[in-house]
Amino acid sequence: MWLFCKSGFFSAVQHNSQPELIHVRARFASDLERLCQAHGVTTAVKHTPGHDYAYRMDFPREVWANIVKAEAIDYDNFKAAVHDNSARDHAYMGCWLALRNAQEKTAKDDLNKQA
Repeated sequence: MWLFCKSGFFSAVQHNSQPELIHVRARFASDLERLCQAHGVTTAVKHTPGHDYAYRMDFPREVWANIVKAEAIDYDNFKAAVHDNSARDHAYMGCWLALRNAQEKTAKDDLNKQA
């Protein structure tokens, strides 16, 4: 699962040897720290510089489910809510643009198939 939210960007997967845990990875330690602070979870971020995601933390499944369920949607425009001109902001916009371009290509391909 990829989760883009005001706290940050996270990649969440089942832990490879402890299925009761969700292994959450982030590009920035501050994203995990902010997420934990927002949800009253003790921060236990591990720095893993040799891996694809430099920061990781494990959550019990129930805790992770509650975080995802409770992550506040208190905005009517996500891009505006996270816009701060940071590297993460630019990365979010790059993802948004890549998905928009894929949507447009798919729509164009669909039109060509119908013609």
